[in-house]
Amino acid sequence: MEPYEDKKKRRSKADSEGRSFMCECGKAYLSYQALYTHKKAKHSDTISPEDFPKKKRGRPRINNVINKEDAFSSLSSKDDPLTRIIKNWNETECKGTCDEAFAKYLMFKHSKLSENEYRALRSSVYSLRDCVNKYYERLDTENFLENESEYTITEKPTMIPNISNFYIIEYLPREKPIHDKEKEIAFMLGFCRWLNEQNYTDLEIAISS
Repeated sequence: MEPYEDKKKRRSKADSEGRSFMCECGKAYLSYQALYTHKKAKHSDTISPEDFPKKKRGRPRINNVINKEDAFSSLSSKDDPLTRIIKNWNETECKGTCDEAFAKYLMFKHSKLSENEYRALRSSVYSLRDCVNKYYERLDTENFLENESEYTITEKPTMIPNISNFYIIEYLPREKPIHDKEKEIAFMLGFCRWLNEQNYTDLEIAISS
């Protein structure tokens, strides 16, 4: 056991060393917080807003809304078609293709979502794009034409709601089994609603569960 005299002694009220915060009544304190507590208890009628202790600033909040440039550069390759469209976006030069609609939807949503939510949305958009390009004949079976290039590069998104059930029920379980069905249904409903609001399509969407 340590000798009694080596133990840390409690500072006496009579000890004036370091007590640089003075009250008008003559009492001195080691900190402004202690002085303010004294004033609040003994001289509350003399306290003004300027006397309130200043709050210390904590760590800055982390911004969960992702930076668009960071998001696309970190998740895309240089050959990514949607990234190229977004980086060179010019509304007046748009032709209203599927890829332009996909890119515009991503730009519309990116500031509204956290980084993880945006990554999930982006994954869904690219899965739908892949589905449309592989099975575009399911969009409009009556007017099916062979496409030399990817469907989403040249064609408008008018018929995309027609592929909703195939995308959810057949394409995802077979080719993207890690995707959550309920979240993909919510994505399709939201995306097709947005297409309708933007006048890309007037088709209604009905997804079979």
